[in-house]
Amino acid sequence: MPTSNLGKFIRGFERFRQDYFRGNTELFDKLRHGQDPDALVISCCDSRADPAIITNCAPGDLFVARDVANLVPPYEPDGGHHGVSASVEYAVLCLGVEHIVVLGHSQCGGIGALVDGGVHGAGGGFIGRW
Repeated sequence: MPTSNLGKFIRGFERFRQDYFRGNTELFDKLRHGQDPDALVISCCDSRADPAIITNCAPGDLFVARDVANLVPPYEPDGGHHGVSASVEYAVLCLGVEHIVVLGHSQCGGIGALVDGGVHGAGGGFIGRW
């Protein structure tokens, strides 16, 4: 498995600014004033499954919520921190998205743990409950 380094990300950001960002001034001028995505995509945070790449979408096309195994927890108005619930609420009430897509993928470790009844590898207090 290759070792990542911070320099790769910095160079990637520089290429984005130079090539992609400067080449799409009309798009980014529009996005500077707000967003108007057509869909909310709830996706796994697995590094192999990027919703924008998979669907060939441009910045601003999707409002994306990513978490382990693309799960949407039950509604709980308990005052806790509910990131996925807040994302759904914001997308629907504030952005007026027309579609909600739950995007799964093969070889998902979170779904595998659910099916097998346990977390594989090192797990803390959050993973098992999720």
